[in-house]
Amino acid sequence: MRRVALLPIAILLLAVPVSATYYVRVPSPLYEVKYSVLSNGTEALVHLSLLQWGITCGMSDCWPEVYSNQDYLLYFNGSRLYLINFTPALGVPPEGMAYKGATFVNGSWYVEMEYYQPDCSTQVDRFYRLDTKHFCVEPVNVSWFWLPKGKVSDYINGWRIELQSLGPGEWGYANVSDLWIALSESAGKWFPGPITVPSSSVFPVYFILKKNGHAKNITLLYLNTTNNSKGLVQGFWFPNDVKIINVTVCRDVSVRFPLTAIQVDDVYRGRAGVLLVVDYEVLSPGMCPWNPLNCTLVPDMISYYLFYVSSSGPYFLGAYPEEPVVEFENSLWRFKLYLWNGSVENATFNPACLNESSASPVEVPNASIEWTSVKVGNLTVSYPTEFLGFSNNHTVVILKGKISKVLPYVPFTVGVNGKFYPLFRPSNGTLKPVPPRVGSDLNCTPSTPLKTSTTKGENREICGPGVFLLLTLIISLFLFGKFER
Repeated sequence: MRRVALLPIAILLLAVPVSATYYVRVPSPLYEVKYSVLSNGTEALVHLSLLQWGITCGMSDCWPEVYSNQDYLLYFNGSRLYLINFTPALGVPPEGMAYKGATFVNGSWYVEMEYYQPDCSTQVDRFYRLDTKHFCVEPVNVSWFWLPKGKVSDYINGWRIELQSLGPGEWGYANVSDLWIALSESAGKWFPGPITVPSSSVFPVYFILKKNGHAKNITLLYLNTTNNSKGLVQGFWFPNDVKIINVTVCRDVSVRFPLTAIQVDDVYRGRAGVLLVVDYEVLSPGMCPWNPLNCTLVPDMISYYLFYVSSSGPYFLGAYPEEPVVEFENSLWRFKLYLWNGSVENATFNPACLNESSASPVEVPNASIEWTSVKVGNLTVSYPTEFLGFSNNHTVVILKGKISKVLPYVPFTVGVNGKFYPLFRPSNGTLKPVPPRVGSDLNCTPSTPLKTSTTKGENREICGPGVFLLLTLIISLFLFGKFER
């Protein structure tokens, strides 16, 4: 029968984001130290696990057994090492955390963590998105099976990563350094080799960065290998320059209400462009103002914005209190519009009227929002799939009427063949459409004659002046022909 006896940890992780000596005294005849360096090319997560092995004997035989295991997650930004403390965010002491997986996808780190809730009643196995810019986490509803595996790099900012020793694979794709340390060969006779016997009272655990003939060691921790009568490794400590950093919950940022929320509701394909119907809402927390981040959001105002997107960029067609009825036929867009005064209007829009757009593309921050695309010929139009809200300098993702995550400000943009154009801009606490409005006062000449709609109600053609130009031309030709006779 096997059992694991957990030895107490004398000194817990300091809950202050400052450099500090962190020493743990856990004597054992043999230490196994494993670590893996998971890099995205510019920064890395380091999973560090320290196992204290001993010998357990039964009635007739003995066997090696893990008596204690400490699990840590460190962050390396290319120049400095951070020891991550998740206690402020999750309420779990450091020794209660186990890190089961990590990946870097679409600009974000995702970490799978396993722990018992503070009352020790329930074991939690959950994925979190780790924001290394603000050192905060937020839970995500995803399984390891469905989470895309990010590309692992052997470099950090051009420096090649070399491990202290190679061990078995970990987390499904990353190599791990696996070290077995004992004060004598006899202490390790029960265990698979090779056993490392230190020649001094301090044994460093590190990885190496190499570039252009230069090398630097990044020390993760030191083992206390002072010789003693019992032949035990006495414990370990982290270097003084390792910064212990607290991790908070990402939603703990200030969100000001009401907030403007936007989502693409409907998409219509034309001959050379795409029409977007955008749901525009002003939201406030309902019935629980004391905790708005966990409250169902209630719309104070709803309107619908029309945008036409072509290869030259987006065009704003107007805003309406109800969703318009949209049809595309004979190269023309026909709308049934519900106006703010309560009336209904039929309109026709001819994209041939449009001049080349003067809108300038912008850079879109690499944030964890979902995108979708639609194609028309050689035109590819991309837009955010999620319902995004905008407050202060933040963008919030709204799921089932509640805020699911808070991001740094990300403009609501539309992608046109890889270039992104903002549809709205902040203005006095709300959002206004960016592109110039295309309306009945547009003075343009369509390349093809416009047909008059016979739909009931007032008929307005957004490119109407072209009709008068056509009539003038017909009358002139008639008079000229009569004069010639």
